[in-house]
Amino acid sequence: MGYSYVPLTAEDKAAAALLARRLQLSPVLVEILYRRGLTGEAELRAFLYPRLDSLPDPFSMAGMAEAVQVLVQARAEQRPVYIHGDYDVDGITATSLLQGFFAAAGIRSFWYIPRRTEEQYGLSEKSLAKLLRGVQPQEKPVLITVDCGISSMAEVRLAKERFGCASVIITDHHLPGPELPDATAIINPKLSGCGFPFPHLAGVGVAFLFVHALRRALVERHMLSREHMPNLKHCLDLVALGTIADVVPLVGLNRTLVRAGLEVLAARQRDGVAALAASARVMTAAITAEDVAFRLAPRINACGRLGQPELGVQLFLAQDAREARRLVHDMEALNTRRKELEQAIMPAIARACEEQVQKGRAALAIYNPDCHPGILGILASRMVDRFGLPVILFTDDHQASGAEQQGKILKGSGRSVMGVNLHETLTDCQEVIEQFGGHPMAAGLTVALAQLDEFSNLFHKSVLQQMARPAANQARDTPVDYQVETGSFFEDDFLQTMLLMEPCGEGNPEPLFLMPAGPLSQVRTVGNHEHLVFQIETCGRTVSGVGFNLARQYAEFPGNEAALIFKLKQRYVRGREHPQMQVIELLHESGQ
Repeated sequence: MGYSYVPLTAEDKAAAALLARRLQLSPVLVEILYRRGLTGEAELRAFLYPRLDSLPDPFSMAGMAEAVQVLVQARAEQRPVYIHGDYDVDGITATSLLQGFFAAAGIRSFWYIPRRTEEQYGLSEKSLAKLLRGVQPQEKPVLITVDCGISSMAEVRLAKERFGCASVIITDHHLPGPELPDATAIINPKLSGCGFPFPHLAGVGVAFLFVHALRRALVERHMLSREHMPNLKHCLDLVALGTIADVVPLVGLNRTLVRAGLEVLAARQRDGVAALAASARVMTAAITAEDVAFRLAPRINACGRLGQPELGVQLFLAQDAREARRLVHDMEALNTRRKELEQAIMPAIARACEEQVQKGRAALAIYNPDCHPGILGILASRMVDRFGLPVILFTDDHQASGAEQQGKILKGSGRSVMGVNLHETLTDCQEVIEQFGGHPMAAGLTVALAQLDEFSNLFHKSVLQQMARPAANQARDTPVDYQVETGSFFEDDFLQTMLLMEPCGEGNPEPLFLMPAGPLSQVRTVGNHEHLVFQIETCGRTVSGVGFNLARQYAEFPGNEAALIFKLKQRYVRGREHPQMQVIELLHESGQ
């Protein structure tokens, strides 16, 4: 992967400067957004100042009216509603959101999240039996899924025929296949003909729109008073957590929901959020998307990875600060265990990947029977970061049936790179896959051990074909947003201005800056001499910087002068904010 910086033309630079004056914004900020395609005043305003009152009508989504009617009737008849979630952050927050809203709206509800170490992803015979244990058909129970169910044809039939569910509602955001479950209603923005203007919601975003529509219907039917109806803005902390953690694009509707959700997170109104933030040492007043992605979400995910996803829901529904702290203590223990498992298996996984890279593989399919199934995805992400290739890691599927165990079924989790659609690739390989599902950048699957070599070859060929496309080659070059030129760049008010870019993440990456080659001062190494710490005199002030895993690379530069690709971070020293350069790459030339 390389970096490219293409200066704006004089005409575009003048247009960006004019926009900055009209909007009374930093010219640097506007130039960054102009370079990213936001070239109109209305576009810039909508991006920088998203408004909750501009949300699309949730009833424009196919299936919404039917699903809402089922819940309205269940509320009127006091029929029980059973929520089936998923064990990642998206599924945990979506389950918490529905359960919390139903309780406030007077809907009798129960929830269950399958354990990764005991049950498969999504609906299964085991998970339905646990969720619907003791249900009587005369109760006419309603089953509703969050973040799963779009491919659960057999399980939906089972829910109706064996467990007596009168209605089944699917809420999901995963890509649908050619066949859909025979559910009472399906709410999924990726359905063909869905009618909703934004298809990239996370599962918790779909759940939020559902309760948004349901609240309106309950109020219109006088089943909820306006004075006592739940405040949906208070749910947006859960929406922000799940949306950021699921790495969906933080643009459009997601940006609006997450921006507002980060404000709710920062208020720490929920006992569980306050306890989680304190344990993760998120001490600043504001909570950023980076805080969620790298501090809060991993702790929640650890519960699902190691087989205790219910801790996450219990935390977000906790009504007592002491109980919240106890739950977070248990989460921290699981997260520590998760790190230990990763560290133990990482060298073997890295060696296996290196061997395939040496053989010229364009995509890496690795099997290790000793790998805990709960950490496959995070290890695959780390290998993608290290090798810059799509990676799928496999281990034994310990939940396979006896017959499957004899045929040795493997459970896999994959992550991809920009320009390679993993879901499309797995579709190309489906003749040797037992099951699969997911997104362009992440997917899960099962493969028979006997088919692993054939799968690996098909995987390699499919990825090669995608990489040969011009769009894929362009996607692998990372664009730099701005070359540092002006003294105001490192001023404190500029740091505050850059917060308007938040939330940053998938689809809206943190800006990358380029500083031409020059001398660094007070250079030293830390962390077993792997990381670089330095200062630089630039733009009339001294700025500190850090470069993780760059110490050896820096030593190779003649005269210790290097052009820097960096992100601008806030560093807190004695309660005051200071700019810090987080160097991503050292370059011999300032251009590329």
